[in-house]
Amino acid sequence: MKKLIKFFLFGLLFFLTSCKGFCLDSIPYVISGDFVMEENSLDYEICGVDFFLINQSDKDIRKINVVFFLFDQDGEPAYECRNKISVVTELDIDAGESCNFIMSLDKFMNAIPSDPLIVDYLYLAEIEYEDGSVWKDPLGLIAFK
Repeated sequence: MKKLIKFFLFGLLFFLTSCKGFCLDSIPYVISGDFVMEENSLDYEICGVDFFLINQSDKDIRKINVVFFLFDQDGEPAYECRNKISVVTELDIDAGESCNFIMSLDKFMNAIPSDPLIVDYLYLAEIEYEDGSVWKDPLGLIAFK
């Protein structure tokens, strides 16, 4: 009987400490990103990602760490560049506001893609706010397509 109680308590402890409970109301952002490859762009020479970000928190954003994966049209990892991209960028987004920005992928590319790539598993690994506080999701538990 003691073994059963110990096993149950261990299982309960494991369950409660291993799950990070994100409530949808506590997610401080919404983000989307589309691969872009247009001639004569002022933002990049080869290609980039066009992001739309909504700051749902009550704090002003100063800096973000954007993480995403790139795939080809068949769903395979893109061979033209690294599959996982992680970039820290400074942005000024007021609380409750949204913004569009284009990030160049030129420094990550090994070759010019013949077809547009697909951005998937997009998330913010870290958000730094104007007041110095930091929100972190290093494992991408909150990811967008």
